[in-house]
Amino acid sequence: MTDVQAPERPADTPPPAPARRRRPVGPFLRRHAGIVVLLAAAAFLRILAEVAIYPGIWFSDGNNYAYVAASGQLSQVRVQGYALFLAPFWHWFHSAGALTITQHLLALGIVALLYALLVRRGVPRWLATIAVIPAALDSYLIAIEHAIMADTLFHACVVAAIALLLWKDRPGLVAVAAAGLLLGYAGVVRSVGAPFFAVFVIYLLIRRPGWRVVVLFCVGWALVNAGYLTMFHAQHGKFAYTSYSARFLYARVATFADCSKIAGLPADERPLCPDPRHRMTDNGYLWGRKDSPIAHLRTSANPRIRDFALRVIRNQPITYAGSVALKVAHYFEPGHRIGPDDYSPAVWEFPRDPRVTRYPGYRGPIRPGRYPRKLSTDPNTYITPLVRAGPSLHVLPSKLLHYYQRYAWTSGQVLLACVAIVLAALVLRRGAWRLRLDAALLVAATLVSLIVASALSVFSYRYGLVAILLLPPAAALAVTSMLRRQPVRSDLTQTS
Repeated sequence: MTDVQAPERPADTPPPAPARRRRPVGPFLRRHAGIVVLLAAAAFLRILAEVAIYPGIWFSDGNNYAYVAASGQLSQVRVQGYALFLAPFWHWFHSAGALTITQHLLALGIVALLYALLVRRGVPRWLATIAVIPAALDSYLIAIEHAIMADTLFHACVVAAIALLLWKDRPGLVAVAAAGLLLGYAGVVRSVGAPFFAVFVIYLLIRRPGWRVVVLFCVGWALVNAGYLTMFHAQHGKFAYTSYSARFLYARVATFADCSKIAGLPADERPLCPDPRHRMTDNGYLWGRKDSPIAHLRTSANPRIRDFALRVIRNQPITYAGSVALKVAHYFEPGHRIGPDDYSPAVWEFPRDPRVTRYPGYRGPIRPGRYPRKLSTDPNTYITPLVRAGPSLHVLPSKLLHYYQRYAWTSGQVLLACVAIVLAALVLRRGAWRLRLDAALLVAATLVSLIVASALSVFSYRYGLVAILLLPPAAALAVTSMLRRQPVRSDLTQTS
């Protein structure tokens, strides 16, 4: 019997390429079992929200966003970067449900990205998992994702920008440019993100990555903001983000303004003085249609309104600074204490029965709008194209989320502990300085956001949701820095 020989390969034929070696999925999942389980639980809660109230939870700001998405006409009240994100759902998909599902997916992506960043920076996997538990399971984050609101998109842009800058010791030019664009967009999604630019530039200057990196980051940020300002100028005749900044500031200071102590107050500003015998809330002075001194003033009066507000601040700087400090401190208190001038978190709580609409707390599901409306908080006609049918409401899952929300939220003392851990790492100066610097960036961005919100607006726990995302990861970075003397390189593929 003869052996069968394989045909010889011609000399000019290249050797066969070696088979690509695939990384086994099983060991990867076992190494990161904690985050896999956490993401599964987070996804289940968000699916439950869609089943309970479809297409989502209604809040009156959705009227403004839907109008801008439909018309392309920028609002004079608030920045409208979110309307650009909403526009495809209005024009193409005609679905608020697709919007809320996308926002839930963005939230899950935030959790996964924060975990990956922490592991990349050398944080132990168990600690990284603990640090993203609030982002994954906090019930108020889930509720805000379930509404036509800008917060989830803002959070995603900020976290993505942070990840791009922190991922490598020396970030590439493409990553830096993308981070600048994302942070610029975050600032036109929610105005509290605009001051982040200064925080991030200072961070980059301390890291000293080279002038090209800093310039490219600034250019990316400036392109987005210049584009928005130019569009606002084309539509409203001035380079600005909104026409209501003066009114927000006025409403903030009117709660304590004492005109009897303001020397040289012009006669045309005296009608702006609030009645000290009948003080109103920030929202009352801003949106009140009867009793607020600015209720019937046109936008042409904004310079006068701004001048009055600045006079109050110059005349009562300690009162104003103290008021801002108390509001910032309020975010770090235990529980959900609601003062007389605070916005209730009840709006963002799942109801026991979603079929029952209550005012001014829970404002019902997203539903078709029509005129005349029962209340100004009801959906307007621009919401109708986003709700093809429905809404679809189920009592049991909504009730489950209602009771889940009683316990599954991040209390202020947890956030305060995170800040204390980062401060301890900075004071003790232990471990890798980059980890301490990265932790300081997250804390600084959070505090800037809370300070700006407290300086210009009413207190609302919604404005503090960014702290739930950034402060626990900051604490994880600080703990890792204090436990390890030398920088540790790590990635998601390392083996145990």
